[in-house]
Amino acid sequence: MSVLPATAPAAPADAPARVAAIGEWVLTLGLAVTLAGTTLGLGGYLAETMVWSARAVWLLAALGAALLVLRPRALDARALLPVPFLLFALASVIWIAPARWLAWREWLLWFQMWLWFALALHFARTRAQTWTLAGTLVGLALAGVAMAAYQRFVDPKWMMLGRTQAEQFVGRSAGMFGIPNSLAALLELVLPLCLVWFGSRALPLAGKILCGWLAAVFVFGLVLTGSRGGWIGAAAALALWPVLTSRTARRGALGALGVVACLAAGLAALYFHSDYARERIAPFLSGEFESSRPIIWRVGWRIWQSAPWGGTGAASYNVVFDQFRPAGFGNEPEWAHNDYLNTLADYGVAGFALWAGAGAALLALGWRAVRERRRAAVPAAGALESWRWRLAWWLGAVAFAVHLAVDFHTKIPALAYAAAVVVALLLRRPETAAAPRVSRLALALGAVPFLGVLAACAGRGEALYRSEALRFESRRGIDRVAAGRATLDAAVPPALLNFQQAVKVDPENGRAWSDLAYATALAWHVTHGNAAAIGRRAEAAAARAIALCPIAAEAWIRQAVALDLQDRRTEAESSFRRAVSLAPHTAEWRYYYAYHLSTQPDRKAEALAEVETCLALDPTYAQAKSLRARLSAGR
Repeated sequence: MSVLPATAPAAPADAPARVAAIGEWVLTLGLAVTLAGTTLGLGGYLAETMVWSARAVWLLAALGAALLVLRPRALDARALLPVPFLLFALASVIWIAPARWLAWREWLLWFQMWLWFALALHFARTRAQTWTLAGTLVGLALAGVAMAAYQRFVDPKWMMLGRTQAEQFVGRSAGMFGIPNSLAALLELVLPLCLVWFGSRALPLAGKILCGWLAAVFVFGLVLTGSRGGWIGAAAALALWPVLTSRTARRGALGALGVVACLAAGLAALYFHSDYARERIAPFLSGEFESSRPIIWRVGWRIWQSAPWGGTGAASYNVVFDQFRPAGFGNEPEWAHNDYLNTLADYGVAGFALWAGAGAALLALGWRAVRERRRAAVPAAGALESWRWRLAWWLGAVAFAVHLAVDFHTKIPALAYAAAVVVALLLRRPETAAAPRVSRLALALGAVPFLGVLAACAGRGEALYRSEALRFESRRGIDRVAAGRATLDAAVPPALLNFQQAVKVDPENGRAWSDLAYATALAWHVTHGNAAAIGRRAEAAAARAIALCPIAAEAWIRQAVALDLQDRRTEAESSFRRAVSLAPHTAEWRYYYAYHLSTQPDRKAEALAEVETCLALDPTYAQAKSLRARLSAGR
């Protein structure tokens, strides 16, 4: 009877487990690389970044499904908490959203955020893999502070991807993001990790020095952002720290007062030693808060009141905004700058309850995990099992949640991914031998429809992101013409080709159809060809844009201009009036209508009245001033 040598290879049955172990490292590194690449690419906001980052997410999710089959494990039911909102939002995309291409883009980001949460909750569970994820977050925060310092002290207009910082943010640092508040959100996610461990008595001196240095660097970065929302979010979370963890109420209150005192001292130092910081702090001291956000919030409240229960539809805030735009407010807000209000307006009470309820439940479960680990009779085996580890991530999540009240971080892919990872690190349970066994066959059967959903999302996202990437840059090129930074001859021909390609890639992109109509009409100024033929082509594109989003005022303007090119003035009049009714306080559309009226000799008085309305909305509108001067002179 032979005896197997001690070095005999593992049994064939162990092969799937070995493959799964390698696959889990591939998934861990994939998450880290995707998070880093998305963050360094202006936070992943640009569609060209989303093309590859979304591909990576779909592949990583598919790999996760395969790993579950190779090495079966029990699924964490807490991962299902966001699913009811995802289903509700999907219904809103299909049946309510006025601009479905925008709604799909938002829903796909919600879905990706959930996939990140589920993947980080179930995989990358070893000590080395966990530190890989946490280290990626800390490393990105450090990189962000380094870039922020470069922007503050060397080149204030520098941005990633060769772009130039917007004038409104010059003087504040955004790091690798386009918006300083986004960098503040990343920093407030990781700052508590350093502070909590710095305050731990169990940490050796070298560890304390490292954590203290990192905390100081991140606080410095927060200051450079000039983000008052970031300061408030971080301060609120850190003030909760002693209140919730002290053994007596008195010590907790004193600790909170200490945090507030440190914050007050820091703000006082900034106020007296930094002119720019004084500009950011002074309005709070005088009771004069930011002017634009309250306006945007009031509009959001009115939008919600127009459809309180089911909302106006996924990603509809900016689409509907023109109908409620206050006179004299010319900004394009994109979102409500308050994720809670934005969600309420888009999805109504029902959707908001599902969204906020899932978030509150995850935070509540996270706090319970902190308390359970702290009260455990058996000491933690290491830092990753310590209650301080969980507390740090919980405080970061709370700071992020507070900051959402004044910003739109869930709309920035990198921040959505990072927040999902933080919540997953907070909620992870230790893997034990007593974990329930799951049938490999059951997991395989469940993976099939899941992979089908991933394939459908990948197909829709691929078309949407590629189309928007083509459209966005070309529209920026045309807008530079209006700003006097480019010529029609240089901007229109390539833009026209890109818009044509964009609508082929995604025929459901209403904005691309509208821009195609715009560029087609502008092409007449370049080619001086047959105006009627060009107008018919522009009209066809505008009609498609209107069919995809009938409440978009710009699409009606593009149709009206196309009809004017064909000398169909009566029909053009109807389209102009429709645009003005949809956006009564948008100066640009008032100018377009006034110009249309000015071409008819018997309607000069009406044209002049419309110009006056335009200038009442925007007194700086140069073209309207010129038109008024010509009309007043009888030309």
